Amino acid sequence: MKKIFKKAISIRLVHILMLVCAAVIVLLLVFSTRQSSSVFSTLSSETENYIVRQKAAHDLMEASDFLTENVQRFTLDGDTKYLNQYFEEAYTSKRRESAIMTMSSNHADEGLVQQLQEALDESMHLMYREYYAMKLVVDAKEITRYPDAIKAIDLTDEDAFLSADEKMELAQKMVMDNEYYASKEIIRTKLKNALELLDDQMAATRRKTSDDMMKDLTLNRTVVIILVVVLAALMALTAGLATVPLIGAHKAALKQERLPVTGSKELQTLSEKYNEMYDALHPEDEE
Repeated sequence: MKKIFKKAISIRLVHILMLVCAAVIVLLLVFSTRQSSSVFSTLSSETENYIVRQKAAHDLMEASDFLTENVQRFTLDGDTKYLNQYFEEAYTSKRRESAIMTMSSNHADEGLVQQLQEALDESMHLMYREYYAMKLVVDAKEITRYPDAIKAIDLTDEDAFLSADEKMELAQKMVMDNEYYASKEIIRTKLKNALELLDDQMAATRRKTSDDMMKDLTLNRTVVIILVVVLAALMALTAGLATVPLIGAHKAALKQERLPVTGSKELQTLSEKYNEMYDALHPEDEE
């Protein structure tokens, strides 16, 4: 450092270096801040998508159970209130379809989409069984007003000639036997698998964002350390080139002595010119 101070370094150059260092550090801080903001934004977005998909999965199962409950109640007593509620959910609310679309959106994992599609396919297969059961009840109760979807169902010749009680019994069996609940369990299993894939996807996102945030924090710490080192070096350089030489020159001037030729190039030039004038006015000091 002493060697540096003995050299005629321009304080203007030092100021330029200070500005360059400041600009570089500011750019690093801006870059680091933007990176951190981007990582946080990604994590927030993925977390929001995860919450939305979790809710969609809950809505899907709730809608499926709602349909099951209404079709089973309809086969028990033939109350058209349950028939209407069933088709209100199936054709108007459409919570299952909406939930599938929500969970499959935003670049969802292919495995997740496949599990959801298989669950939907099984659910559609189950709906035909439910429609058939409802058609049996409609015939048994001689209901005249019912949805077109039921009208499109044709009973087999064997089932068509059953008595009203036999039709009600068969309808109840179709939506309450082991085969029916086995299909329901398949749907639940597919949905559970989809949720597990969703959890894995979210966990991977959290790990990635956590790693990215740690990298950004490391960059921030590095920038801060560089900033501290640069500031300390610049303070020492400024003190050696300007502050200390000015104090020395001030003391020499008070004692009416020659000024020490130290510090920045500008201060050394001033000291030399001052000393030339001093020598001219005090030739005896040279002798």
